[in-house]
Amino acid sequence: MVSIARKLMRHLPSMPRARYGVLAGANTGREWRQMAGAWLSSGPCEEPSVISEYESRFAKRCGARHGVSFGAGRMALYAVLEALGVGPGDEVVIPAFTCVVVPNAILYRGARPVYVDIEPRFFNIDVSKVEAAISPRTKALYAQHTFGVACDVDGLREIGRRRGLPVIEDGAHALGTVYRGGAVGSLTEVAFFSSDHSKVINTHLGGMAVTSDDSLAARLREIQARSPSPDMGTSRRLVRSFLLEYPCFSPAFLWLGRSIHALLDRAGLLFFFRDELETSKPAGYPCRLSAAQARLGLSQLGDLERNLAHRRRIAGWLEGKIGWSGMDAGELNASTWLRYSFLVKDREKFEAAFKRRFDLGVWFTSVVAGRCRDLEAVGYRPGSCPIAELAARHIVNFPTHPRVPLGAIQEEVERNWEWLGNEIRADLKRSGAR
Repeated sequence: MVSIARKLMRHLPSMPRARYGVLAGANTGREWRQMAGAWLSSGPCEEPSVISEYESRFAKRCGARHGVSFGAGRMALYAVLEALGVGPGDEVVIPAFTCVVVPNAILYRGARPVYVDIEPRFFNIDVSKVEAAISPRTKALYAQHTFGVACDVDGLREIGRRRGLPVIEDGAHALGTVYRGGAVGSLTEVAFFSSDHSKVINTHLGGMAVTSDDSLAARLREIQARSPSPDMGTSRRLVRSFLLEYPCFSPAFLWLGRSIHALLDRAGLLFFFRDELETSKPAGYPCRLSAAQARLGLSQLGDLERNLAHRRRIAGWLEGKIGWSGMDAGELNASTWLRYSFLVKDREKFEAAFKRRFDLGVWFTSVVAGRCRDLEAVGYRPGSCPIAELAARHIVNFPTHPRVPLGAIQEEVERNWEWLGNEIRADLKRSGAR
C-alpha cells in the first residue's frame, strides 16, 4: 500500500514551496494579533503617553537623549533639514546611491541635493570625493549607512568640523549598527530612522529623528507639534494595511500572496505614502505617527536583539561563502545587515536562479531607487557617479530578516554555487574603504 501511495503522490501536482520575500519580515504572529485588537477596538490614534514612551525607548537604543517621531522616515529627514535651517538655495551633499525620498526631502525644503559617488565594497559614500562637492552654499553632509553597514563617519565628521557643517546620519537601514563603539544614531549631531515594512523594525510606516542636542530637539518638537496627526480613518487604514500585508508575505503563502497584495493595492485597501515621483512637498507633509504604530514599535524594539542576531547569522554565513566585504567576525557582528549585498555579472540570471525560493526585490536598481528615469528632476546628472551607476546595474541582495531561515539561504546558495561563484564581480570584491 505504501508503494502505491508513493506512486500516486508522484502524479499529483506538487504543493508550492515556501518562498521568502523582503517585506514584513520583522513581525510576529503575536504582533499581528495585537494590531487586530487595535483594529477591533477603534481606540484613539493619539495617545501621547504611548508615543512618548516609544520615542524615549527608541532614542535610548540609539544612545541619544531625544527621539521625535513622524509618519515616515522621509518626513523625519525633512524635519531634520528644517531644524538645521536648510532652505532655498542651500545644498546638501549626499551619496549617489540612495532612495529617491532622500533628494525629494531636500527638494521639498527648496534646497539642492549634490551627489557624490560611492565606494563599491559597502555601497556607502566615498568620503575622499566629498570635499570637492562642497561649495559656499553647502549646508550639511549626509552619512548614509547603506544596507546596515556603517559608512566612514569619522571621515565625514572631520570634513564637517573643518568646514563648519553638520552631519546628518541616515540610519534607515541601520538600527542596531555599531561604529567604533558608538551606536548609529549617536555618532553625529542628528540622525533619522525609518520603520516601514522593508526596514529593520516594522511599524508598516514610520520615522524617528534622534539627537542629543537639546536645541535641535526643541526645534524638532516644534515641527512635530504643528504637523497633522493621523485622523481615525487614516489610522485604521494603516492598521488594516499591516493586517493584510503580514499574511501575504508569509513564506508559506508568498507564492500567491504577492499577487493578492498587488490586487489589494490596486483596490485601494493598502495605505502608503506615494510621493516618490513628487518634487514639490505634498499636502500634510510631514505628519505624525499614530499610537497603534507606536505600540507596534515598542514590541519591535523589545524583540530587536533576536532580530539582529538572526540577521547577523545569515550575513556571517554568506560572508563565509561569498566573502564580499572581507569583514572579520567582530565587524560582521557590529553591522545590522538589513540585506547582504554584492555585485554580480548578470543580475537577471541571478534573480532567475533564486526565483524558486526567493522573491529578492533587489535594492537599489537606480542611483535614486524609486525613480528609474528623468533623474535630472532630482538633480542627478547621468554619468557623474560611475561607481553608483555600475552598482545599480549589478547589485543583488539576499534578505536577512527573521522570517527567512538560514537553512533556506544555505540550501539555495549551495545548490547554485557552481555557477554563482563565477558570477561574483571579483574585480570589485573587497575594494573600497570603510
